Amino acid sequence: MDTDAYDYIVVGGGSAGCIAAARLAQASSHRVLLLEVGDPANINPETLAADGFKDAFANDRVMWDRMSTRQPECGKRSLYVGTGTGMGGSGAVNGMVYTRGDRQDFEQWPPGWQWADVAPAFAEVEALLKPRPRPASAFTDLFIRAAGKLGFKRKDGLNDGDLNGTIGYNDMNYEGAFRRHSYAAFLRNRELPNLTVLTQARCHKILFEDKRAVGVQYERHGRVGIVRAQQEIILCAGALETPKLLMLSGIGPHWQLQQHNIPVVHRLDGIGQNLQDHPNVCLFYRARNTIDFGYPQLYGFHHVSPASHLPDTQPDTCFVLFSAPSALKHSMKRMLPLMLLPGVLYRQRWLRRSIRTLIEWAFLLPPLQHYVERIYGIVVILGKPLSRGSVTLASRNPEDQAQIDPAYYRHPADLQTLVAGVELAKAIAQQSEMVQWGNQGLVRAVNRQHPQQVADWIKGATMTTFHFCGTCAMGEDPDSPVDTQLRVKGVAGLRVADASVMPVIPVSALNAPSMMIGWRVVDFILKPKTSQQQPEQEGAAKKRTARTGPKNKGATNKATTKKGSTPISAEG
Repeated sequence: MDTDAYDYIVVGGGSAGCIAAARLAQASSHRVLLLEVGDPANINPETLAADGFKDAFANDRVMWDRMSTRQPECGKRSLYVGTGTGMGGSGAVNGMVYTRGDRQDFEQWPPGWQWADVAPAFAEVEALLKPRPRPASAFTDLFIRAAGKLGFKRKDGLNDGDLNGTIGYNDMNYEGAFRRHSYAAFLRNRELPNLTVLTQARCHKILFEDKRAVGVQYERHGRVGIVRAQQEIILCAGALETPKLLMLSGIGPHWQLQQHNIPVVHRLDGIGQNLQDHPNVCLFYRARNTIDFGYPQLYGFHHVSPASHLPDTQPDTCFVLFSAPSALKHSMKRMLPLMLLPGVLYRQRWLRRSIRTLIEWAFLLPPLQHYVERIYGIVVILGKPLSRGSVTLASRNPEDQAQIDPAYYRHPADLQTLVAGVELAKAIAQQSEMVQWGNQGLVRAVNRQHPQQVADWIKGATMTTFHFCGTCAMGEDPDSPVDTQLRVKGVAGLRVADASVMPVIPVSALNAPSMMIGWRVVDFILKPKTSQQQPEQEGAAKKRTARTGPKNKGATNKATTKKGSTPISAEG
């Protein structure tokens, strides 16, 4: 068993982890190690291409397949809850949407994390990331005009924190033909001689001496190794993997640890609880004309629930225009094998490949191509769910998927809000601008008038938006397992810096807030006096109303070579 030592260890090379590792290496002479379970980026070049998002979604090497527990309010179905893996994480496979969120989202976060506190970090991220909108098309502009008749106002730039009642072209992480995720912007092709990146390294657990995190046990290429951290370990493995790793390490609900015979390092019952996501449904329509856009570039936000727990000025629902010609085939290649093959058969790679080959052949048929090129969708996303799910251990084996219960519509108000959102989307599709382009409904909900009929359709059509968060929520209250400096409570030398610390989900996509968190954790580590005093001063000066909802009880750049650690090329 190999043992190496670094000053800082970052676990997870995703949206937050790449930024945290890069900043730690740039801002100090400390030796930094970044461990990523997935591949180097150059093995899967579609993760570096702006147009590669659809191919990445169908690639088993860059999507971490998982299924949820059966969802009672979704027809007792198990839903796909996969996430991206490899350098860049989910930011390497997503639709490249970059939206900060609504300023009222951050009023639901603890002191020190309000809009004024996080806006400077967003700006720092954006200075390197350089997000920008996609050019408008004739169809997207028509859609904006149709939405305008129902209370939406066109807005150029959706990152000023005021989203309610707006629609416009959101910023996206791209530059020319290339994707600009956190790996591309912060790590790739950068000279950081004090940073070592190990890909294809699965972390088994965090190691403790007394109650101080001192190292990580991991497996790489069949060999188990240990790396020690002289200063701190920062977990950036994501909202589904970070709580799992903590529980495997002896930090979590005592009943979970006892059930799996894991020695308790510190009891934190909030670990793995408070799971949130954005469930969505898509209303499909067929036009008379070819769809002329290819990215999720048009977003709208609105407050639609008549009985919302939020103020009328805070958006609770998100609307996205979907291009079937650009992504339907690849979505089917990902989802159809999951739908057709039981768990045991799905693990047979040749069966998955066979189904995907059939899909490829089907989409070569001219009649199907002609049909699909005229299909578009209005995706309706529940932006501020009240339901709270959980991530719990299935076993003490690090290779076993955790039990993931997103608890979709467990709170009845969530379904009511989404029904209202679907009705608004249907109304947009009936406007003269949409009639002009073509608006033949392809799903049952389009012709269903009774709210219960729409609700029943939603239960059968729901899927994830891949926006998991909240499972290691930060806060000042005793139930929050992470403090506002992102330190795991009750132990030393361990922080969490990914979407799992978000106590309440923002209404928008989580990629931008995750990168902001990855940026801020380095300030907390390297500037402890300033960062620890500021939240107290600002918190005392502000009156805050918390509306949290119910909770359930490759790329090293000339890195130093060490025994057991292989530097990654600039492409890795």
